[in-house]
Amino acid sequence: MRVALLLRGVNVGGVTVRSAELRALLAEAGLGEVATVLASGNAVVTATDAAAAAGAAEAALERRYGRRIQVLGIAIESLAAIVADYPHGEDDEHTPYVVFELEPGVAAELAALEPGPGEAIAAGAAGVVHWSNPRGTTLTSPFAKALERTAKDRVTTRNVRTLRKVLAAA
Repeated sequence: MRVALLLRGVNVGGVTVRSAELRALLAEAGLGEVATVLASGNAVVTATDAAAAAGAAEAALERRYGRRIQVLGIAIESLAAIVADYPHGEDDEHTPYVVFELEPGVAAELAALEPGPGEAIAAGAAGVVHWSNPRGTTLTSPFAKALERTAKDRVTTRNVRTLRKVLAAA
């Protein structure tokens, strides 16, 4: 099956993982048909199990970089359903995100938060929250601040537009 691998905290002030190096690491870890998407810690691989693929990727990354880099593995079909279910409108004034929990229960906590002005949040499929925020407020909106305060290392967030590129690479 095709599996999306979403790396948390790379190329955004943490560890820099170049696409070519990520492709090589994932192939060496035994994952097949590796494709990377953008320079933002996204890959698509062939594997028999999404969780096992994420585990193999985490182990390979830790060996290479000397620290744990969390990886979420999700079947492409599941990712496609999450993107298709994005409930908020998309326009030039807002940025569409999906927040994926890396620790059970975090998405439910986040979905219960009160959105700030111009923001919208909604629980999605198990383990995700759909979030729309006014353009330019990704780090400063009330939900963004709550996300940083309560769930920083327990989630990974992707722009819906990036997720569509991940799906296209599958």
